[in-house]
Formats: sequence, structure tokens, C-alpha cells
Amino acid sequence: MTRAGVLAVGLVTPIGEDLPAVLGRARAGETALRPAPGLQDLPDGRAGVVEGPSLVGWLRRKKDARLLPRAAELALPAAGRALLGFAGDFEELGLCVAVGREPPDEGEAEASLAAIARDGQLDYELLGGPGRALYPPLLPLRTLPNMVLAHVAIQHGIRGENGTWAGGAEAGLQALRAALRLVDEGRAAYCLVGAASSEVDLASARDRLRLGRTFPPGEAAIFALIGRGGRPVRPDAAVTAAMRAAIGDCGPVEGMYGVLPG
Repeated sequence: MTRAGVLAVGLVTPIGEDLPAVLGRARAGETALRPAPGLQDLPDGRAGVVEGPSLVGWLRRKKDARLLPRAAELALPAAGRALLGFAGDFEELGLCVAVGREPPDEGEAEASLAAIARDGQLDYELLGGPGRALYPPLLPLRTLPNMVLAHVAIQHGIRGENGTWAGGAEAGLQALRAALRLVDEGRAAYCLVGAASSEVDLASARDRLRLGRTFPPGEAAIFALIGRGGRPVRPDAAVTAAMRAAIGDCGPVEGMYGVLPG
């Protein structure tokens, strides 16, 4: 039986969006890690930040942009590039997505949180009254872990079997393994698999310090189209190290580096 492999890759990184160019820059030792506003008081105030990306051509409706978490902004063009030229059935195209930590609340829920406190404690009566009324209704659409998968599926018309994994690099590996099994076991002829993460804000940096993660953070998205007869997935430690040094710690995206040519 012909095993599943990589047919196409799309990515968005701080050092570019073209796969050969990105790999060339990473292998040459180029880095996008720069001093980042808001992180200057941390032990290492650098981060790998993506300029853009442009969502032109990747959104069905421009107004949908206000619903996108940062990770979804990175994921949509990366997923779209991996699907360029795809002629299969989108009704049966699988979708496996890995995401990092939940995006932080940047003050949007402050009024609601203040309204549900009584004598320094959570008051459930207030939670169901003024707390609920003041809570921003669109905030969950930007913070729930499966929203990146939802936006990719909606914008690209994917309706097959799907799943989301959340966490660090291991989440990316789990999504990749699931996509390969999906095709190998015949549950889908093709599967789009990817990871997207952005941890370059101060709130995320605070949580990273609590977890002991001191390497500079980055943001990126990598998606691959998996199908029979594609290039085998072969993790390469040298590629992983070069990409990490070039764009920073991108959590679950690191687990997807095995889809890149070694």
C-alpha cells in the first residue's frame, strides 16, 4: 500500500512565505528575532513577528476579518497556499489543526470581571446578570482553541473529518500523525494538516515565563496537504534547529517541521 505523504506545503513566517526561500534563509543563519515593543523588560525582549500577512483572496467576506484571532490570520493564507491546485472533493477533505495557548484577553472583559466581584470573590448571581451583559459577545470567537480550525474550514470550504489539538510542539506532532492515519486508513483521500501560533504579546510572554520557556517567542503557520504518494514525512533535527533560531519558539508549529524538506 502506498503510504501517505506531503503533496504541498504553505506557510507564513517572519522570514517569508515562499518555502524554498524560507528554508534557504533559515539554513543560512538569518533570523527574524528583533527587539519587540512591550517585551523590553523581559530577560530576552526579542520576538519573531510576521509583517501582515495579507488576507486578500483568502477571506470570503472582508467583514470576517474582525472575527479572526491572530493565529487564524496566519493560518488562512498558509492553508490556502497548501491547497493551490487541489482538485479533490472538499466535502471529504480532512482537516487537522494544532494551536498554541489560548489567546489572551487584552482588556476586553475587564468591565465584566469587575462587575461579577463582590468582596473580592466571584458572585454567581452577578455572573448571570451584569457580568453576562457586559461580556464582549465576540471575544469567544477569538479565544476558543477550535476557532482556527473553524475559520480555515469556513473560508476554504472544507467539510471532511476534522480535529483540533492544543498545546506546544507535541500538539503539532499529534495533528500530523492524525492526518497521516486518516489517509493511510482510507478515511479520507486527502487531509489538510497544519499548525498556527502567535505568542509575541506581553500576556503570552508572562505565561511563557511561568512555564520556564525563555527562548524568544515567534508567530507562524505551516500547513501541508497530505495524500498517497507524497513525499515522506521525515523530521530533521537540523531543519528544526535552524527554523527555531530563525523565527523563534512557535509552539505547535515546531511539531510540523517534519513536512519541510530535509
